[in-house]
Amino acid sequence: MTAARMHRNQKLTPVIKGRSIAQIGWDGATALLHFDDGSVMRIHTPAPPPKNAPPAPLGKVLAVRQSTEAIAFDLESGSSLQIPLAEATSSVMLRDSKGALEYAD
Repeated sequence: MTAARMHRNQKLTPVIKGRSIAQIGWDGATALLHFDDGSVMRIHTPAPPPKNAPPAPLGKVLAVRQSTEAIAFDLESGSSLQIPLAEATSSVMLRDSKGALEYAD
């Protein structure tokens, strides 16, 4: 998906490591990752996924890697969920189940 080298996101990984991605939804070009603890991550992407896109992998997060072009969630199952970013910064926001901000870039 991206030619840019992805590095471990040292700030986000400890925040969500061990949480399970329970559902992925879309609001236009914004991906909504719903975690099992009720928290929701919004990721602004360049465009919504194609209608025939295969289902994204779900599961427990081991680590997060990020480049200026994409963010990837490495899962315990060995799979990885990679999402393109609309911009290098200000594309990712995580709120807990009560709506309090946990992470933003």
